[in-house]
Amino acid sequence: MKNSILIIILPLIILSSCTPKMGVLKQEGIDLHEGADLYYTVRQGDVMYPFNININEFNQDYISFDWDMGEINSGSIFISEAALDFSTAMHNYFTRGYKKLDDKTSVWLSKKLFKDLKSGKSVEIDLGMGVKETFTKTGTETYSFGDKGDGVPYNLPVFTVSNKDGSKEIWIADDPSNRLIVMMNIDFRIDLNNYQAFD
Repeated sequence: MKNSILIIILPLIILSSCTPKMGVLKQEGIDLHEGADLYYTVRQGDVMYPFNININEFNQDYISFDWDMGEINSGSIFISEAALDFSTAMHNYFTRGYKKLDDKTSVWLSKKLFKDLKSGKSVEIDLGMGVKETFTKTGTETYSFGDKGDGVPYNLPVFTVSNKDGSKEIWIADDPSNRLIVMMNIDFRIDLNNYQAFD
């Protein structure tokens, strides 16, 4: 009897270890399909304004989204597969209109940056406007934001990275399939504060 139980359980253990795990965003009910929205707040000195994202397409090959900063400024971003795979530069300063990113990412990290930073490597990131900083992993946190119903916030496991003197910091969702930046503090600060699915 014991042997037959082991024969049944062992394949189940092997199968469960081979099954891909659900990403941390999806565990929290965040599905970035077409029409989904991410709402950020930007603070620059005493000035505060919204940065809103509407997803057009989200997959492992490319990401496309529309963005607006309230009624002041708006545009569209397309991030190519090459940028999502290998880029070490970020598009953090937005101008109106359409922009295709082949060598930079925006709002998400590339697979290369995610892997290197999470493993503890020190990595130089081009933040834009001629600023390059070396970032290293500093810890892990839970990032709470928004309301997924009945006053319960979304709680995302994240890892944090900062430059040498700690003056610049980025918090990244700990999800290799969705490397979303939830907080970034460089010469401005941006915080994710809500998510809305498209029904």
